[in-house]
Amino acid sequence: MSADPASSARIIDIAEHVDVHEFMFDQGITDGLPVVPPTRERVDRMLAASPDHWNDPSAEIAKLPPNYGPLTVEKAAINAVMAGCAPSCFPTVLASIEAAADPRFPLHGSIATTAGLAPLMLVNGPVREQIGMNWGLNALGQGNRANSTLGRALRLMLRNVGGAVPGEIEQAIQGGGHKWTLSYAEDEDTSPWEPFHVEHGWNPEDSVVSLMATTGGPRVCIDQTSRNARALTGSIAMAFQQVVKPRGQVSPTMFVISPEHADVYRADGWTKDNIREAIMEFTALPLRDRLASPTLGGGINEYAPQQYGLTEEQLDLPLSKVAHPSFIQITVAGSHAGKWTSIYQGIFGDGDPTKPPPGPFVPPAARVRS
Repeated sequence: MSADPASSARIIDIAEHVDVHEFMFDQGITDGLPVVPPTRERVDRMLAASPDHWNDPSAEIAKLPPNYGPLTVEKAAINAVMAGCAPSCFPTVLASIEAAADPRFPLHGSIATTAGLAPLMLVNGPVREQIGMNWGLNALGQGNRANSTLGRALRLMLRNVGGAVPGEIEQAIQGGGHKWTLSYAEDEDTSPWEPFHVEHGWNPEDSVVSLMATTGGPRVCIDQTSRNARALTGSIAMAFQQVVKPRGQVSPTMFVISPEHADVYRADGWTKDNIREAIMEFTALPLRDRLASPTLGGGINEYAPQQYGLTEEQLDLPLSKVAHPSFIQITVAGSHAGKWTSIYQGIFGDGDPTKPPPGPFVPPAARVRS
């Protein structure tokens, strides 16, 4: 699909005496940090790395909320340059946009909410190594160009094309570092389980970008003493119980397990489903104990029993931290120098407790094409 002329990028000439970085700050097109000036030469180098599927710079990839501005391949390249991406990363950037545009991803809701949501980006497959991503020491921190700039590029597009400007349409109460960037690669070799993308139906040789909406994090569970999988999962469940509303529920959440914690699960032969089942068990509370009260908030609406006509028997039924085991998504990343797991939580869920659990959650994803 070709873009209309109004969606085309334009070149702006500035006087030699004007500081280009200050100019871009003044234009309101940065995320609060300096960006790389998107010169014609830099943008052309980025476009030269486009996969065949997106070889037309004027092709429209998606309309980005909240203003539903048309994002062309060229505008994606401009923002990827500004984010500091290497041209080799551009196919992965484009895949992240395709995943974000998937109707299953709450893109508009992630922006137009006070909850401070932002996409957590996970990369699997051969492209991880091809673009030099980090899945080891400090994998979810600073210092690696690909990890840092991939998530930043997506956020700059949401700001500069979609109109997600803090203080205007974007109204995050506090925000966090995840609003700048949050992208990492999975340690597929260390993991005792099949890679994340294979678990969700992709081929091992595929390179895939998966997204989840997170309100921030991590909530870190440090457990250096548990010697079996059940005890370790009990520690992780206790940490998970306290995220967002302590007695409320939460939407799909990513658990990033360190290699040394993964070794505990490997030794006991635990699958991801074993972990999910145990977390559901350990976090189960009678519904009445998940209700907020005048003296103890942080739970499901205290008026839910009257609102939904709940009986005493229903109030005694167990309710876990998540409504469905598939809301517990699991990957492996980090160094081999410590035993902890990081939890990147979704948004709180205060829906109708009388409804049956939802179907399995499948993270929105897209294949990185060459």
